Amino acid sequence: MKIKFALAAAIISIVATPALASFGHTESQGRQLTEGINPGGILTSGFPHEYVLSLSESSEVKIASDHFPGSSSITLRMRAKLMSDSGKVIAEADSQNGDFTIDEMLDQGEYRLIVSGDSGGLGDSDMHQYSLHVDIQ
Repeated sequence: MKIKFALAAAIISIVATPALASFGHTESQGRQLTEGINPGGILTSGFPHEYVLSLSESSEVKIASDHFPGSSSITLRMRAKLMSDSGKVIAEADSQNGDFTIDEMLDQGEYRLIVSGDSGGLGDSDMHQYSLHVDIQ
């Protein structure tokens, strides 16, 4: 009986550990940004979202955040940091009202966008969902 219990506990721990390790707000880390509207998800304090932008040629890139209709941006402070693949900060945006815009001329290559913010007093509310509008010219 002890062996069955130990075996069951071992199997449960093996199955549960990856689920617990991946639990959190990492669903958008490393997601590819494409031209047009990109869903961002729910922004929660302490859990930044990471995106990858790939450019095949030099382009003017505009990235703007937007909240879903009916949501309030008053309680959501958002910050964004655009970095080159070497880690150099290209642009930063910080907005008290919850929306930011980054407009930069970028060379061909890979870039990372880190979006973070404070969800106000309501936590993981649907009111804190955002999307990213990307225009590449």
